[in-house]
Amino acid sequence: MFKRLFKATLLAFSLICMSSVDAQTYAGPKALGPYQIDKGFLNKTLFDILGKPKITSGKGVFCYQSADGVYLWVSEMAHESKFVGDILLSSFPNCVHSPVQVTSEIIREWKTKERIGLGSAKKDVLSRYGKPSRDDMVKGNDYRWIVDGDYHDGHSSSKPMPERGEEVLVYTGKDTLDTAEFGLRNGMVTWILLSENE
Repeated sequence: MFKRLFKATLLAFSLICMSSVDAQTYAGPKALGPYQIDKGFLNKTLFDILGKPKITSGKGVFCYQSADGVYLWVSEMAHESKFVGDILLSSFPNCVHSPVQVTSEIIREWKTKERIGLGSAKKDVLSRYGKPSRDDMVKGNDYRWIVDGDYHDGHSSSKPMPERGEEVLVYTGKDTLDTAEFGLRNGMVTWILLSENE
Protein backbone atom coordinates (compact mmCIF):
# COMPACT_ATOMS: atom_id res chain seq x y z
CA MET A 1 0.00 0.00 0.00
CA PHE A 2 2.76 2.45 0.98
CA LYS A 3 4.70 1.58 -2.19
CA ARG A 4 1.66 2.31 -4.38
CA LEU A 5 1.00 5.62 -2.58
CA PHE A 6 4.67 6.62 -2.97
CA LYS A 7 4.56 5.88 -6.73
CA ALA A 8 1.34 7.88 -7.16
CA THR A 9 2.83 10.84 -5.26
CA LEU A 10 6.02 10.66 -7.33
CA LEU A 11 4.02 10.56 -10.57
CA ALA A 12 1.90 13.58 -9.52
CA PHE A 13 5.04 15.53 -8.57
CA SER A 14 6.66 14.69 -11.94
CA LEU A 15 3.58 15.88 -13.84
CA ILE A 16 3.55 19.18 -11.91
CA CYS A 17 7.25 19.72 -12.68
CA MET A 18 6.75 18.90 -16.37
CA SER A 19 3.81 21.30 -16.70
CA SER A 20 5.88 24.01 -14.97
CA VAL A 21 8.71 23.51 -17.50
CA ASP A 22 6.23 23.51 -20.41
CA ALA A 23 4.78 26.83 -19.21
CA GLN A 24 8.23 28.43 -19.46
CA THR A 25 8.98 27.22 -23.00
CA TYR A 26 7.72 29.16 -26.02
CA ALA A 27 5.28 26.84 -27.79
CA GLY A 28 3.92 29.23 -30.43
CA PRO A 29 4.75 29.43 -34.13
CA LYS A 30 8.20 30.45 -35.38
CA ALA A 31 7.00 31.70 -38.78
CA LEU A 32 4.10 33.45 -40.48
CA GLY A 33 4.25 33.43 -44.26
CA PRO A 34 7.88 34.15 -45.19
CA TYR A 35 8.64 35.93 -41.88
CA GLN A 36 10.59 33.90 -39.33
CA ILE A 37 11.50 34.84 -35.79
CA ASP A 38 14.94 33.95 -34.39
CA LYS A 39 16.50 34.33 -37.85
CA GLY A 40 17.36 38.05 -37.91
CA PHE A 41 14.79 38.71 -40.66
CA LEU A 42 15.77 41.83 -42.62
CA ASN A 43 13.21 44.52 -43.51
CA LYS A 44 14.64 44.45 -47.03
CA THR A 45 13.75 40.76 -47.40
CA LEU A 46 10.13 41.50 -46.55
CA PHE A 47 10.07 44.60 -48.78
CA ASP A 48 11.33 42.46 -51.69
CA ILE A 49 8.18 40.34 -51.24
CA LEU A 50 5.62 43.07 -50.45
CA GLY A 51 7.09 45.97 -52.40
CA LYS A 52 9.35 48.69 -51.06
CA PRO A 53 7.31 51.20 -49.06
CA LYS A 54 7.02 54.52 -50.89
CA ILE A 55 6.05 56.39 -47.73
CA THR A 56 6.66 55.48 -44.11
CA SER A 57 4.79 56.61 -41.01
CA GLY A 58 8.05 57.95 -39.56
CA LYS A 59 7.78 55.66 -36.55
CA GLY A 60 9.25 52.46 -38.00
CA VAL A 61 5.88 50.97 -39.00
CA PHE A 62 5.03 49.98 -42.58
CA CYS A 63 1.45 49.21 -43.63
CA TYR A 64 0.26 47.05 -46.51
CA GLN A 65 -3.06 45.96 -47.92
CA SER A 66 -3.61 43.17 -50.41
CA ALA A 67 -6.24 43.42 -53.13
CA ASP A 68 -8.53 41.06 -51.19
CA GLY A 69 -8.77 43.51 -48.24
CA VAL A 70 -6.33 41.87 -45.83
CA TYR A 71 -3.98 44.20 -43.94
CA LEU A 72 -0.47 43.72 -42.63
CA TRP A 73 1.69 46.04 -40.58
CA VAL A 74 5.38 45.54 -40.03
CA SER A 75 7.45 47.26 -37.35
CA GLU A 76 11.18 47.56 -37.05
CA MET A 77 13.02 45.83 -34.25
CA ALA A 78 13.87 48.09 -31.31
CA HIS A 79 17.58 49.07 -31.40
CA GLU A 80 18.07 47.09 -34.68
CA SER A 81 16.00 49.00 -37.22
CA LYS A 82 17.18 47.01 -40.24
CA PHE A 83 15.40 43.92 -38.86
CA VAL A 84 11.68 43.12 -38.61
CA GLY A 85 10.52 43.08 -34.98
CA ASP A 86 6.79 42.41 -35.34
CA ILE A 87 4.22 41.66 -37.99
CA LEU A 88 0.46 41.79 -37.57
CA LEU A 89 -1.91 40.30 -40.12
CA SER A 90 -5.60 41.27 -39.90
CA SER A 91 -8.75 40.47 -41.82
CA PHE A 92 -10.10 43.97 -41.09
CA PRO A 93 -8.95 47.53 -41.96
CA ASN A 94 -5.82 48.65 -40.13
CA CYS A 95 -3.35 51.56 -40.08
CA VAL A 96 -5.79 54.40 -39.45
CA HIS A 97 -3.26 57.25 -39.46
CA SER A 98 -0.49 55.68 -41.53
CA PRO A 99 -0.06 55.50 -45.29
CA VAL A 100 -1.12 52.10 -46.61
CA GLN A 101 0.55 50.58 -49.64
CA VAL A 102 -1.26 48.06 -51.83
CA THR A 103 0.74 44.90 -52.44
CA SER A 104 0.28 42.26 -55.12
CA GLU A 105 1.26 39.62 -52.53
CA ILE A 106 -1.78 37.56 -51.45
CA ILE A 107 -1.17 37.97 -47.73
CA ARG A 108 -4.45 36.27 -46.80
CA GLU A 109 -2.66 33.02 -47.67
CA TRP A 110 0.15 33.61 -45.16
CA LYS A 111 0.04 30.87 -42.57
CA THR A 112 2.26 29.48 -39.84
CA LYS A 113 4.28 26.35 -40.62
CA GLU A 114 1.56 24.46 -38.75
CA ARG A 115 -1.03 25.78 -41.28
CA ILE A 116 -2.76 28.27 -38.97
CA GLY A 117 -3.91 31.49 -40.64
CA LEU A 118 -6.79 33.93 -40.85
CA GLY A 119 -10.05 32.01 -40.59
CA SER A 120 -8.55 29.05 -38.69
CA ALA A 121 -10.65 27.72 -35.81
CA LYS A 122 -9.69 28.19 -32.15
CA LYS A 123 -9.64 24.42 -31.67
CA ASP A 124 -7.02 24.12 -34.42
CA VAL A 125 -4.79 26.76 -32.76
CA LEU A 126 -5.04 24.87 -29.46
CA SER A 127 -4.41 21.56 -31.21
CA ARG A 128 -1.20 22.85 -32.87
CA TYR A 129 0.28 24.89 -29.98
CA GLY A 130 -1.36 23.57 -26.82
CA LYS A 131 -2.56 25.61 -23.87
CA PRO A 132 -1.67 29.30 -24.28
CA SER A 133 0.37 31.29 -21.76
CA ARG A 134 -2.71 33.53 -21.44
CA ASP A 135 -6.27 33.48 -22.72
CA ASP A 136 -7.50 37.11 -22.68
CA MET A 137 -11.07 38.27 -23.11
CA VAL A 138 -11.15 41.63 -24.93
CA LYS A 139 -12.88 44.39 -22.95
CA GLY A 140 -12.89 48.19 -23.18
CA ASN A 141 -9.71 49.48 -24.81
CA ASP A 142 -7.90 46.12 -24.53
CA TYR A 143 -5.87 45.35 -27.63
CA ARG A 144 -6.82 48.63 -29.32
CA TRP A 145 -3.08 48.97 -30.11
CA ILE A 146 -3.37 46.27 -32.81
CA VAL A 147 -4.87 48.89 -35.13
CA ASP A 148 -1.79 50.95 -35.91
CA GLY A 149 -2.24 54.64 -35.18
CA ASP A 150 -5.52 54.21 -33.30
CA TYR A 151 -4.28 54.07 -29.71
CA HIS A 152 -1.09 55.76 -28.51
CA ASP A 153 0.09 57.11 -25.16
CA GLY A 154 -3.14 56.11 -23.44
CA HIS A 155 -5.37 58.10 -25.80
CA SER A 156 -7.69 56.48 -28.30
CA SER A 157 -8.83 57.83 -31.61
CA SER A 158 -12.22 59.54 -31.80
CA LYS A 159 -13.19 56.93 -34.41
CA PRO A 160 -15.47 54.03 -33.43
CA MET A 161 -13.84 51.10 -31.64
CA PRO A 162 -11.85 49.07 -34.19
CA GLU A 163 -12.44 45.39 -34.80
CA ARG A 164 -10.34 43.36 -32.35
CA GLY A 165 -12.30 40.18 -31.80
CA GLU A 166 -13.49 38.88 -28.45
CA GLU A 167 -10.64 36.68 -27.26
CA VAL A 168 -6.86 36.50 -27.65
CA LEU A 169 -4.71 33.37 -27.26
CA VAL A 170 -1.20 34.51 -26.23
CA TYR A 171 1.92 32.33 -26.46
CA THR A 172 5.13 33.54 -24.78
CA GLY A 173 8.22 32.02 -23.21
CA LYS A 174 10.04 32.82 -19.98
CA ASP A 175 13.52 33.58 -21.36
CA THR A 176 12.66 34.76 -24.86
CA LEU A 177 11.04 37.75 -26.57
CA ASP A 178 9.21 35.41 -28.94
CA THR A 179 5.46 36.06 -28.82
CA ALA A 180 2.48 34.94 -30.86
CA GLU A 181 -1.06 36.25 -30.40
CA PHE A 182 -4.19 34.98 -32.12
CA GLY A 183 -7.22 37.30 -32.02
CA LEU A 184 -10.50 35.37 -32.24
CA ARG A 185 -13.97 36.41 -33.29
CA ASN A 186 -16.77 33.84 -33.11
CA GLY A 187 -14.14 31.18 -32.47
CA MET A 188 -12.16 31.97 -35.64
CA VAL A 189 -8.79 33.72 -36.09
CA THR A 190 -9.29 37.32 -37.24
CA TRP A 191 -5.75 38.64 -36.56
CA ILE A 192 -2.28 37.23 -35.84
CA LEU A 193 0.73 38.91 -34.28
CA LEU A 194 4.19 37.35 -34.43
CA SER A 195 6.94 39.19 -32.58
CA GLU A 196 10.49 38.97 -31.30
CA ASN A 197 10.59 42.61 -30.26
CA GLU A 198 11.04 44.33 -26.90
